[in-house]
Amino acid sequence: MELRHLRYFVAAAEEEHFGRASDRLFVTRPAVSQIIADLEDELGVELFERQPHKVKLTAAGQALLPRLQSIMSDLSQAVTLAKQVGEGKVGGLSIGYGSLTLYHPLFRAAIKRFLEYHPNVALTLVEMPTSEQVKAVLEGRIQAGFMHFGPDAGAPRKQRKGIVQAEGKASLERYVIQTGGLGVVVPADHPLAKRKAVSLSQLAGERFVVVPRSSVSPGYGPLFAFCQEAGFEPQVVQEVHSIASQMNLISVGVGIGLAVLGKDFTYPSGLAVIKLTDVNYRTNFQLCWMKGRIEPVLQQFIAVVQELSGANHGKAAASGAAADSH
Repeated sequence: MELRHLRYFVAAAEEEHFGRASDRLFVTRPAVSQIIADLEDELGVELFERQPHKVKLTAAGQALLPRLQSIMSDLSQAVTLAKQVGEGKVGGLSIGYGSLTLYHPLFRAAIKRFLEYHPNVALTLVEMPTSEQVKAVLEGRIQAGFMHFGPDAGAPRKQRKGIVQAEGKASLERYVIQTGGLGVVVPADHPLAKRKAVSLSQLAGERFVVVPRSSVSPGYGPLFAFCQEAGFEPQVVQEVHSIASQMNLISVGVGIGLAVLGKDFTYPSGLAVIKLTDVNYRTNFQLCWMKGRIEPVLQQFIAVVQELSGANHGKAAASGAAADSH
């Protein structure tokens, strides 16, 4: 028994006519008659009473029809669902992000547009620092993440040799959304707040709020190295676990801090971000995912990010993602 036997039976039963069933199925009338006869032979019962101008279901046919109609409906829904999943219109998607990502407008725009384009996708947003995102992608706990990276040379030696570097470098693909540099964040009422640029030496005597395990803002090692080159030792008064906490403490006057400087990053009101003229520190804001593992729904999300960021602001490339958390 083949699927077409059941399809022909349902069509003939609903039309009560082999000729109309053949028109509906785009086959010849003899083909319908033969398939029905084959089905009846296989079942060992008659399903239709043949009359001069129509056919009528027997008791056996009446028992079979509603069950086959239900099966054919389930089959049609299953085929439709498979197509939608294959096209990325249905399914689930888990995306990671860190606190720095919230300061970039593309994140908000991408989430909003994706939900508008794909209302039947269950989107889960998971807040975690970049280093945890890398591991989560490798372990399959999230499918992609908005990640931030500083230069490899700025990372402490011990961190550069960690699991993120070893596994992530060969296992992640990335889409670079934006590159940036390093600036200093001060309260809006700080004496330097109106400056367009400052040198690191002008920060001597300032108190610093740092994120020691940040993947993109210099922690202790790079911060001390930069300041020592500028001729002073930095005074660290507070360490925090996220960029958001750093910004909050700076805004209430606890100290100043170093943070990503990029034309699209928008920090909270009450803060001023000033360019550092004598620090060469390149940063990258990227969407990263497991190499060779792009499911249709993830491909749709990547397409939205690429559409919003534009061809001039990012490029797709298979690459490693060496990072520590921010």
